[in-house]
Amino acid sequence: MSRRTTQVLESIHLMSTAQIVRAAVRITLLHPTHFHSISIFLFSPLSISLFISHFLIHHFPQIPSSAVKTIDHSLGHQGVLPLLKLLSKTLVHIIICFPSTITFSLLGRAATVQAVSDGYHGINLDRRRLLMRSGLTWVKLLHTSFWEFVIVLGLFGALMASLATVPNILFAFGICSKASGFLSVLGFAGIAFCVVFAHVMVVGNLAKVVSVVESECYGFDSLVKAKRLMEGRRHTALVMALLSNVGFRLVECLFEFRMCRGMSMWEGPLLVSMYSLVLVFDTVINAVFYYACKPPDFSIL
Repeated sequence: MSRRTTQVLESIHLMSTAQIVRAAVRITLLHPTHFHSISIFLFSPLSISLFISHFLIHHFPQIPSSAVKTIDHSLGHQGVLPLLKLLSKTLVHIIICFPSTITFSLLGRAATVQAVSDGYHGINLDRRRLLMRSGLTWVKLLHTSFWEFVIVLGLFGALMASLATVPNILFAFGICSKASGFLSVLGFAGIAFCVVFAHVMVVGNLAKVVSVVESECYGFDSLVKAKRLMEGRRHTALVMALLSNVGFRLVECLFEFRMCRGMSMWEGPLLVSMYSLVLVFDTVINAVFYYACKPPDFSIL
């Protein structure tokens, strides 16, 4: 490891949240052409898929309505329609965005993380090299994303099982009605689910960076290592995830607002570009956070 690289890595070790965000902004502005190209060619398919799902839900409300009836029947007709509508819309988003999520989005994450890594190690950025490295690490990211999906699916299954069984048990023992039991379980289990889900998401984001930077660590091992790296820095990770989600949601709300009011031809590509740039910046932040968590005396692989 060169002396300059060592000094750079030591300077970013244990940075605060604000310092990580500033470093991410600085890195993005140092190589605007490369990151903008990544946002256009690799992240924009995911943005387009997401906005298509919003368009379909807005203009064809019968699509999530059928899912609402199915989920409501499986939960025993508890009648919590707002929650069911939210779940059904989320399901539609997942189904439509899934193909681009496991292909272009993962390639975009790999290219972005590799660009940040090359920048910290003093390597000149090369588009062809970034594309080749992204293709090589795509399978590892897919493996890591699979284990992340399994964990999230298990959490969601546990929540749904609790909502379907515990209210009936409480009703059978005469403790409360089914509706009251459902709301009570939703309150307690829902809070626990949100907390655990948020931690899984931030660990998963860091695990994707580990899968790209460290050649022999991917899949479930990268999730374990990411969790270990985050010890003592979970608050920072959660704050950064909150900032990123606020950015994502702002662009989505702007799209829904313009879609209701009437959208011009040029506004669609602009919103797609904005959402893709937020995806790039979110990935850059996670890459910087990895180096902030990593001890400064590690060896370059």
